[in-house]
Amino acid sequence: MKKAEFKDPGPTGVFGGLVFSHELIHAIGGDEDTNKNMTRRLLLLLESQAIGSPESAQVRDRIIKGVLARYVEEDANFVAANVQGKKIPRFLLNDVVRFWRTMAVDYANKFRVRAGEKWALRNIKLRMSRKLLFVSGFLMCVSWALETPESGEQELTVQKLVSHLRDWTERQPLESLAIAVERYAPSLSDDIFGTYDQFLSLLNDKEKREVLEELTPDQAYENRVFLDAREVAHTFDRGLLKLLFESNVDITETVKKYGIF
Repeated sequence: MKKAEFKDPGPTGVFGGLVFSHELIHAIGGDEDTNKNMTRRLLLLLESQAIGSPESAQVRDRIIKGVLARYVEEDANFVAANVQGKKIPRFLLNDVVRFWRTMAVDYANKFRVRAGEKWALRNIKLRMSRKLLFVSGFLMCVSWALETPESGEQELTVQKLVSHLRDWTERQPLESLAIAVERYAPSLSDDIFGTYDQFLSLLNDKEKREVLEELTPDQAYENRVFLDAREVAHTFDRGLLKLLFESNVDITETVKKYGIF
């Protein structure tokens, strides 16, 4: 990692160490499902890639199938002998929402624990890359209902759903979001992907990134770099809201039905 000039993993210990699949698969919810375990599990589903040998891809695939099977087979929506109508994996969706809210709460906690260190940079990341993770996970869950799967025997439905979700885990979040934008609101591509490109350009600009790393909250709202980044995040947010609530009746009704309660 040092040769490739990557930074060290974060100080919380979530990454950069060996993790066993047993906890990722079997400790979903309850006291044993720590923030670290939940974060590793959701990021495994939402943005992981296998590296190295073909065996690495096989291991990743096996663990992901195990995690998804837990989410689906223990979901009350799919326990009935005959599943009728549109259903979504609520167990998984609730964990995706929990992950997003945990990231938001941890963002506030880190402000205190780290004495405001890198506050402005973390603020913009929460508004952009962290929100992207949540939206891609949310779309992964509701896409099953949007595609109106046929009703049938439980085992067949479970197998189809696990396969459907696994296909989503093979894509990066931007690619998953692009599929939804292309299908429901292609006119929003610039608002969503143009602004995300600006966000990535900002992170690649060493000088601007260092400015954001040093800013404190009382300085940020008078700093042009932060204000420009904040406006980019606002445009990105407005694009996502239009996608979910104004672009298509089916997706809007599905989001209203499952997005809050």
